[in-house]
Amino acid sequence: MKKNGFTLIEVLVALILVSVAFMGMTRLLFESRKQIQEVQQRSVALNLANDLIGRMTANPGALEKYEKAEIKDIVSLTKNCQSSTDCNADQMAAYDLNQWSRSLVGRTIKEGDNSVGGLVTPVACIDVDGQDVTLSIAWRGKQAQKETTEPVNDADGNPVLDTDGNPVLDGRGTRPCGKDDANFKQVVNNDLRRLLEVTTTIGS
Repeated sequence: MKKNGFTLIEVLVALILVSVAFMGMTRLLFESRKQIQEVQQRSVALNLANDLIGRMTANPGALEKYEKAEIKDIVSLTKNCQSSTDCNADQMAAYDLNQWSRSLVGRTIKEGDNSVGGLVTPVACIDVDGQDVTLSIAWRGKQAQKETTEPVNDADGNPVLDTDGNPVLDGRGTRPCGKDDANFKQVVNNDLRRLLEVTTTIGS
């Protein structure tokens, strides 16, 4: 005769199934949060890149003054061009770098005494060659991933080939900005490095 109710084994099996499902949901939420933070940081990097390129475009006569091999902290200010109308192009470039680097490291957004904006342990590199500008921004990601050199595709999605018929690689894993920085290492060098690189030409 069948009895009503559940046996102890049935209850234990149900608890195990609920626990496994709960752990799976918790892990999914944790991974989703990390991905959201990665996207947010890349969005910050894009905004920073647009800001600096805009500043350089507005001051084309002093492009070479924006060149910096590496920016990790606030660039020193020579003259406050916000409150002065007699800044020359070079002084404006120094002012732009000071203001931009403050945004880069998050000093423009505060919660109490703490800086909460900007990127996580950022490194910026600005290369100027005549009117050609390459801006690279590196920062620390949330989880380790392998840096690779990936094939370059054309507008139709087809691999670009060199003169020998070999795929052209974009070289992201070999680009120097922030490369081998101790802040970007979890297991191996650069496994936490995220990199945004913008190349453009600024007319005079």
